[in-house]
Amino acid sequence: MMLTIDYIRDKVKTIINLPALPSIAMEVVEMVDNPRTSASQLGKIISSDQALTAKVLKIANSPFYGFPKKISTIDFAIIVLGFDALKEIVISISLVSSLQKKSDTYFDSKAFWDHAIATGVIARKIARDLGYRISGEVFVGGLLHDMGVSVMHRYFNGEFRRIVDIARESELTFIEAEESVLGVTHAEIGSWLAERWNLPDHLVEAILYHNTPSKAEMNPELVSIIHCADIVASRISGQQAVFDKGIDFEPAALERLQLSDPQVLEELMSKYAEVLETDVKEAAMLAHMNLI
Repeated sequence: MMLTIDYIRDKVKTIINLPALPSIAMEVVEMVDNPRTSASQLGKIISSDQALTAKVLKIANSPFYGFPKKISTIDFAIIVLGFDALKEIVISISLVSSLQKKSDTYFDSKAFWDHAIATGVIARKIARDLGYRISGEVFVGGLLHDMGVSVMHRYFNGEFRRIVDIARESELTFIEAEESVLGVTHAEIGSWLAERWNLPDHLVEAILYHNTPSKAEMNPELVSIIHCADIVASRISGQQAVFDKGIDFEPAALERLQLSDPQVLEELMSKYAEVLETDVKEAAMLAHMNLI
């Protein structure tokens, strides 16, 4: 019997073991988004958690951020990296550790997070190249765009296995298989979890519409960047995950980002292939060391 959408939504929002965004991470997000927040206030909040402080400094000192001088305090990290980068790091630490799950024959955890990190890194690169202001948020959006897949694997495992089998054995896309079994997609489930975590509305929208960016109303540019980064990451790696089966660039998203010309798009993918060899490997190493 098909589970009802209301049942799935309620389970996603109320399940006791569902990972909650740590209160300190929520506080950091709120403070960064408040223009009245000072660097010392933000530093005081992060420094109150020793484990978080250690991880933030570890990541801030990694080649991923490329600062030549050792960053030894949170206050200095805020000065040299800025508020947005600190928010990016804190959310990444909190969410990746909350959603990590052991692999099985239906879900390759390492490949899942490698793709998530690659999408975040490429999204940030696209945003910077296009002059998009909040590059930290596109990294987080890229990192979390498929988190509904992880939720399905953990909390709807029987249904998830059926979906994967259908996608592997039929002509249906993964999204069509999801709808045939659950009546909802991983994008919807991920957006419900993002709402539960009180993430900013435009990140909720980015997760919900990362495969269908033309539906975005709040911040279509952000959603288009994450959508394109998702597909670029898959194509560069040459390893399309089963949950991306049947997904292609949406023409409207390419047009919005001025990437409609096939030659321009090909040049972008060639350029970002080099990014995957550097930033992505560094970020992936941090993730698999449980640092983010």
